[in-house]
Amino acid sequence: MSDVVQRIKVIDSHTAGEPTRVVVEGLPEFAGTPGEWRDFLRAQHDDLRTAVACEPRGHEAMVGAYLLEPTQSDCVAGVVFFNNVGYLHGCLHGTIGVAVTLAHLGRLTLGENKIETPTGIVTVRPPEDGWVTVQNVRSWRHAAAVPVDVPGWGTVQGDVAWGGNWFYLIEAGDTIEVGFNNLDQLTDFTCAVRDALEANGITGAEGGEIDHI
Repeated sequence: MSDVVQRIKVIDSHTAGEPTRVVVEGLPEFAGTPGEWRDFLRAQHDDLRTAVACEPRGHEAMVGAYLLEPTQSDCVAGVVFFNNVGYLHGCLHGTIGVAVTLAHLGRLTLGENKIETPTGIVTVRPPEDGWVTVQNVRSWRHAAAVPVDVPGWGTVQGDVAWGGNWFYLIEAGDTIEVGFNNLDQLTDFTCAVRDALEANGITGAEGGEIDHI
C-alpha cells in the first residue's frame, strides 16, 4: 500500500440547499481546455472524483467542480463539473456555487464575468444579497413530441432539448402525480423513462446521452 497522501482543498457551498463542492487546489499537472481536462481526468484520475463526490466524503445529491485556469483570456476561470456517477456537461446550480466560491476567493469583478466550461462560455455576475445572475449556454429544442414505451408505465411523450445537458421534458401529470408527497414513485418513473430512452436509442444530437428527465 502506498504511503503517499494526496491533499486537496475544497470549498463547499449550497444553492437553495443544492450542494456544490469546488476543488480549488490539488489537481494533477495538466494544461488544456475544460473539455480536455474532463477527458484527462476521466481517463487517468477518476479516483479523485470518487474521493471527492462519493461516500464517505460526498453523497449522491452533491455536484463537484474542478476549478481550472482558463484558456481564453477573457474568462476568469475554467470548470469541469462531476458527481458521484461521472462527469457532467454543465450544471446551473453548480455554476452558482462556483460563482460564489470565486467571489469568496476575490476572483470576480463587478459586472459580467465569463467562465469556460466544456459546453461553452457561461456568464455570471457577482453575488448581491445572496443572489447570483447566470447566463447559460444557448438552449434549443432538438426534437418535439418524441414517444417512448416505458415498461410498467405505458407510452410517454416528451421533447428532447439542450441546455448544457440533454433533457427529456415530459408533461407527466396524466401518467403520475407530480408532487413532493410522491418523490419515491417519481424517482422510479424517471429512472424507467431514462432506461427506456437508452434502450430505444433515443438521444440528443450526435448521439448525446439524455441524462436529465
